[in-house]
Amino acid sequence: MVRDRTHFLLVGDEGDIAMIHTILRRLPVDAYGQVYIEVDGAKPLPSLAMPEGMVLTWLRRDSRVRRGGSVHDHGALAAGVIDVWLQEWMPDADAAEEPYVIWIGCTASGRVDLLYRDLRARLPMLHVHHPHYDSPR
Repeated sequence: MVRDRTHFLLVGDEGDIAMIHTILRRLPVDAYGQVYIEVDGAKPLPSLAMPEGMVLTWLRRDSRVRRGGSVHDHGALAAGVIDVWLQEWMPDADAAEEPYVIWIGCTASGRVDLLYRDLRARLPMLHVHHPHYDSPR
């Protein structure tokens, strides 16, 4: 099924909240998609205004404990969400007909960087951004 509107995915961490908030404010009022922000649960979570069709999920590193009692490494939850999202929304990437726009933050995470580079290589037609690679150096 082809949608007539763009599907947005925004994934970041606590360092990306201001940028994600800016992106959300600039989206069309009928925007549809998901926002995932990985955070250290010790800090208060800000409220973010967004279009009604966008859903925000906070990924708290301290609330998802690994075996042995340690919290997840920075970027692990964000990378996991991206993997699962791709499996759900783009199971057959070659046949993907919907217009997708993906913004991936978490620039301090090597795992997320690798995932972004792999995504760009496998799906060059995908509209995907990552500040670490999209910014002039």
